[in-house]
Amino acid sequence: MKPASALAWLLLPGLLAPATATAASARAWSIDPAQSQVQFAVRKFWFVHVRGTFPALTGTLRRLDTRVGIDLAEVDATLGTDGLQMDDPDDRERALGPDFFDAARFPAIDFASRPFPVDQLVSGGKLEGELTLHGESHPVTLALQPSDCPRQPLDCVIRVHGTISRGAFGMHRMRGVLSDKVELDLRIVLRASEPAAASPGADAPAS
Repeated sequence: MKPASALAWLLLPGLLAPATATAASARAWSIDPAQSQVQFAVRKFWFVHVRGTFPALTGTLRRLDTRVGIDLAEVDATLGTDGLQMDDPDDRERALGPDFFDAARFPAIDFASRPFPVDQLVSGGKLEGELTLHGESHPVTLALQPSDCPRQPLDCVIRVHGTISRGAFGMHRMRGVLSDKVELDLRIVLRASEPAAASPGADAPAS
């Protein structure tokens, strides 16, 4: 077993147990939109990068109940396309137009992961799932980066990198100017979801 993987398994019993009582009982964590974002970069004329940022990433990380002797989790995330930020207003207008993200028709970008081992939040690893972009859904493989906080990985920024083909999602314009490959960099900050509150008087005996 690799040292990083071995460390992850040693730490796993306490991995998802934050300090507060509320968080300790949590099995789901919300993505904090105020601190989470997705950045992308595409090459223009093959040597200059055009960059953009989608702020306010939302979604949920959930632990899964399994019977296979390994802790699994899954994550879903959503971006609003009209929140795109770019330095050049003209680039932003083109990116949101019908030739690219087509924000008027497709206001959201969604990602739903397949279940993955929880220890990858410590050691890093593949994050596979389905990406829905520009009205098309295709499987993609992203890369979870090793955590800077191996003892409490959910308390640190979770970094995810990846590369996708824009042509695979129907964005074929300007192939002679912009590269087909789009580099992605996700920064995810989590907060423990509050347990559902019991209804007042739910446990009171019927009168």
